[in-house]
Amino acid sequence: MTGDPAPKESDVHPDLTAAFVKVVETLKADSRCFGGWHYGSVGRGDGDEWSDYDPVYLVPDAHFEAFARDVPRVVAAACDELLVCWAEDYNSDHFKNFCNLIRLGDSLHQLDFFILNADRTGEWWCRQHLKGCTRENIIFDRAGAVGELLDRGLRTDNPAPNPARCFDTYWFHAEMLVKYFKREDLFKILKNVDFLLHAHADLLLTAHDCLDWGAWETKVKKCVPKDRQEHLLRYFAAPDLESYKATLRRAMPAFDADAREIFASKGLAYPGRVATLVMEYFNREVT
Repeated sequence: MTGDPAPKESDVHPDLTAAFVKVVETLKADSRCFGGWHYGSVGRGDGDEWSDYDPVYLVPDAHFEAFARDVPRVVAAACDELLVCWAEDYNSDHFKNFCNLIRLGDSLHQLDFFILNADRTGEWWCRQHLKGCTRENIIFDRAGAVGELLDRGLRTDNPAPNPARCFDTYWFHAEMLVKYFKREDLFKILKNVDFLLHAHADLLLTAHDCLDWGAWETKVKKCVPKDRQEHLLRYFAAPDLESYKATLRRAMPAFDADAREIFASKGLAYPGRVATLVMEYFNREVT
């Protein structure tokens, strides 16, 4: 059985590391678990004292569901108190994660617990959590199955957002905002501003994405230039109508400028008339 469950002591909070090691020791004694590997920041070697663990454990199909039912018990035994064991919405018969909120002394910590079905490794969620992992990430490997799986180099693709789709999404929802301002419907405004924020983020990632892992916020933070990140921060405002009016009058021109530049860089014709008409309509109708 190979592997070291803990990274450098300075990387992660020592209390969380101690709890994680207890979990691993329990699993080493459980023959249903073939072993596991580090995924996430610890696996990449860029964790810090605020990082948590993202271990993935390999379990055969015959024991997969029963093993998953035992997760709360295993985690509870490794901490002072298990407060929440939250199952991800995507959990299935081939991949699961349980996000655990635990108490260690006076502090609260999070400890994820991923389980990958050893007989369903070709599924998307399985390949996603194998991507970029090598034998250096192994926590333990009971009989070599983990190392053999990681050696296969399974991964998902990383399709880039479509800038034209981003453009259409943005200006459709920007125009929709007019009626919600007229109705003074703040919750509908919040919903549509969320569409604008994510369309703008996706647009920037069509030009700047440099990672094949991570959610949109990680990609923005690590790939998008700081001045363009500031464009995304313009969508946040105090929860009142006047603040959102001012926010959108700053944000829409920034999207227009970014879109013009990105369309040009990709050799795409820019439908600037749409942006102009929507902004003119918004400024005229939302007073």
